[in-house]
Amino acid sequence: MRMARIVMLGIALLAALTFGAQAMFAQEMGLATELKTAITHAGFAQKYDTQKEVTLHLHHVLNCLVGSSDKMFDSGAGNPCQGQGNGILADIKAGMGEDQQYQVAWWLAQLADKAISMGNLQQQHAAAQIIATQLTSMQKM
Repeated sequence: MRMARIVMLGIALLAALTFGAQAMFAQEMGLATELKTAITHAGFAQKYDTQKEVTLHLHHVLNCLVGSSDKMFDSGAGNPCQGQGNGILADIKAGMGEDQQYQVAWWLAQLADKAISMGNLQQQHAAAQIIATQLTSMQKM
């Protein structure tokens, strides 16, 4: 009887650890996918030559960074990261806390938001380049 309890406890512990590892793996995969999507849209914002297209893709980057539960999220712009995670900031915070990577992502969200409101195509292109470069660096961490 005692041996059966130990075996059951071992199975329960293994299941809990496996589920925790799967959840952490899924979160990391979501973050990796969100980063890839945000980098893609930052690249679109760099290459397009109309204010409308550049602004739209900067909105996409911002939405991927902040996630749909953040006040900076603009549902009218669309969310290319939908279903990939909870937003880069939220996923970093959940996995690693408000570490250096989180702080970089926070500043990138501020830069994207500011670039959207600038109304200057060259400044928006420059912001998109900075964002793409930093997100690419984060992808390697």
